[in-house]
Amino acid sequence: MSPAKCKICFPDREVKPSMSGLHLVKRGREHKKLDLHRDFTVASPAEFVTRFGGDRVIEKVLIANNGIAAVKCMRSIRRWAYEMFRNERAIRFVVMVTPEDLKANAEYIKMADHYVPVPGGPNNNNYANVELIVDVAKRIPVQAVWAGWGHASEN
Repeated sequence: MSPAKCKICFPDREVKPSMSGLHLVKRGREHKKLDLHRDFTVASPAEFVTRFGGDRVIEKVLIANNGIAAVKCMRSIRRWAYEMFRNERAIRFVVMVTPEDLKANAEYIKMADHYVPVPGGPNNNNYANVELIVDVAKRIPVQAVWAGWGHASEN
């Protein structure tokens, strides 16, 4: 259903965009979420940003975390990217990897598009080291950093 059809069918409601798609709302409060994003797709993150009036496109994200936190982040964003763009790889992921993570053959490394080796040892050498995270983000470069939970997200 297009936004124009919604205005004809539901004159007392309006379509509001959100990160999870379009939602039908009534007088400033959420009335009923329709699954409009099934019929509403865009080809790329750039088209998404343009359509919703933004000015910053995110196509590459640095995951500054490891383990299940990194896995959940990538799965969630890939699911959203598939629903929105019909391409689960529309957003690319760069992960930070310690020697310990490599030795353990961590799942999040396999899921990433690219990885950057970082020092091992305690997390203040790597995942909690904000200066290192910013340096990696600038070197790659990425448009966004996801700190997750624990580690640097608590700084």
